[in-house]
Amino acid sequence: MKTAVLNLMPTKRETERHLQTLLEEAGAAPQITWLTTASYKSKNTDEEYLKAKYMTFDKIKDRRFDLFIITGAPVEHMAFEDVAYWKELTEILDFTKKNSLFNIYICWAAQAALYHFYGICKKPLPQKCFGIFEQQIKNKDSVFYKNFPPRFNMPHSRHTTLDGISNRDLAAEAAFGPEISVISNASKNALFITGHPEYDADTLHNEYMRDMREGKAINMPLNYYPQDNPQNPPPNTWRAEAVLFYKNIINRIQELKNETF
Repeated sequence: MKTAVLNLMPTKRETERHLQTLLEEAGAAPQITWLTTASYKSKNTDEEYLKAKYMTFDKIKDRRFDLFIITGAPVEHMAFEDVAYWKELTEILDFTKKNSLFNIYICWAAQAALYHFYGICKKPLPQKCFGIFEQQIKNKDSVFYKNFPPRFNMPHSRHTTLDGISNRDLAAEAAFGPEISVISNASKNALFITGHPEYDADTLHNEYMRDMREGKAINMPLNYYPQDNPQNPPPNTWRAEAVLFYKNIINRIQELKNETF
């Protein structure tokens, strides 16, 4: 499966492992092209590593992909237009609509794509949405939630939320409380995911420990540690459904491939 990933996360290697492993567990044999921005240089990843493993958008402009993923990024406190690579990102977003059969936009990238394509804004939350939250399927006939239990878990880690999705071309696929967590487009060839089904069991723990070390005001991740004790290793209560979710995505990609012949 020809796959491109624009990796905007500062923890590049960890994000690579998350997505590669999840796609493989879901039954894909992904041929991944890893992309980084040309208009902004990562401060957290060795430049030699980026040169060896990553490409920039100009190198793949003439290619087509089965799947294109854009990750989140730690810039959600900024206005979209103030992000250093915003112009480049909008060019890539436009590319995904024409040159990829299926697109996944994760966390901040989901907000960025919804803003760019549909004019949907984000707004700050009173406190960070941080922890494991039980999701409810909103679309009972969803192609992405075949064989799912009525409720399932998903990690979230963000300071902002969507300011509604009142657009007839969009549909809520899953939510928890008032928070919509998975949105699809009318053609069912794009998903906007505000959470992180790809996370490992210890990813939120590592984020929590990092913020604590840096003296940031951060609450313990909700519904995560056994007995709410950070000394207790957190179980991965979302992995089985994350793999099934991506299996359903892969099946949808195959349907789209068949439709093109």
